[in-house]
Amino acid sequence: SAMVDDSTKCLARAIGKGPKVSIYAPKTRICVTTTPLCPIAAFTLCNVAQLRPHFTVLDPFAGSCASLLAAAHIATNSARPTKSQGGTVSIEVCHNGLINRDDIVRDFESRSLDPPLDIIHGDCMLYETRERARQVIGQNSFDCIITDPPYGIREAMTSGEDDDSSLPPLTQLFYAMGRDRAIGEPLLKIGGRLVAFIPVRKGETLEECLPELQAREEAGLVIEGEGREQVLNDILSRWLVSFVCVS
Repeated sequence: SAMVDDSTKCLARAIGKGPKVSIYAPKTRICVTTTPLCPIAAFTLCNVAQLRPHFTVLDPFAGSCASLLAAAHIATNSARPTKSQGGTVSIEVCHNGLINRDDIVRDFESRSLDPPLDIIHGDCMLYETRERARQVIGQNSFDCIITDPPYGIREAMTSGEDDDSSLPPLTQLFYAMGRDRAIGEPLLKIGGRLVAFIPVRKGETLEECLPELQAREEAGLVIEGEGREQVLNDILSRWLVSFVCVS
């Protein structure tokens, strides 16, 4: 074998550097929940959404805000002069006994990240909740929406707004976004992306589990790409799917 003396050097160029995701691992979180989104999945949501530093970001099923921790890491907004020029907003229906919002803020601050502009306690299926989210960013539409909807919980919940409570959560959200769009108050900007995980059970196809075509059309959302599968267990996978808002 060739001998290499101590003076030999190797010149290399770093072409990229990702975040140290271990600092966002569930075991490091102050806000502890039973089903937290892993940090790699959270950063993947942000990357597929093509998040930029000035973006406003909404998670309508935010839970403990794992997705928004990743968004805050990527889009540092400490120098923004106004709320309309970047930041994150969380919507979560669970009460503080299940998800402590003060602990969420501490999770951000302990990592020197800007906490969400608002952590809204409410149901994203209700117009009043979505309107409050828009008000937080100056009555504007969001640049992107990233989310990991609950798998099979909300199907039994009713929002009292329309009779679509038996539909999967993401489909319900699409119809709600369609109603906002119809009155000129879109939740997502034209050209913005909604990126979500979609659960697919054994024996089902992704096409069967996507929000139905009518919901997509009303929301002005079209699928981008083919989606990517992550197997969770023997009977359940989740697919990462990106939708783009069109005029």
